[in-house]
Amino acid sequence: MSVELEKAIESLRTELNKELGRVAEIKKTINQLLGLMGREPEFVDVDFSPVASGVTNIRNDQFFGLSPTSAAREYLRMKGSATTAKEILEGLLRGGFEPPSEWKENNYLKNLAISLKKNSPRDFVWVKSSNAFGLWDFYPEKKREREKSSKEGGKEVEEDVDEPEESMGGGEQTEDKTEPPK
Repeated sequence: MSVELEKAIESLRTELNKELGRVAEIKKTINQLLGLMGREPEFVDVDFSPVASGVTNIRNDQFFGLSPTSAAREYLRMKGSATTAKEILEGLLRGGFEPPSEWKENNYLKNLAISLKKNSPRDFVWVKSSNAFGLWDFYPEKKREREKSSKEGGKEVEEDVDEPEESMGGGEQTEDKTEPPK
């Protein structure tokens, strides 16, 4: 039951952050309009600081024994939003994920990104604007569009998304090119 409550809390935090961001934008706009009129800003608290979000309650064995895609799927469900491959990997390792033996340590990020990209038509979505991966469940409208296109074509259609950027969310890894193959 606590897992469900944690998910509910995280979902509410995400919604709260969206609303607080919207309020901050409205306040900024009002201040700008007042400035155009030669008046002083009405709101001084326009800087938006998001409510702490993220997955903080990962057990040290949460992802132990899971495949890379199963672990990433579970992590993204816990997170509730698209996330960079780097953050996903960090969360998985915190949760006891053991990368497959064929993955070299300095290529974990690259290999994870490749695994996610290979599974993107079925499970994962590449969100270019945030350089992150999400789950199709996060985007019901896009999911419906994809399913409609798939049915009209009579076969599974590879999702037309841009390839993830090399950084996959930043980081200091310079040797590791994480762009999944085309």
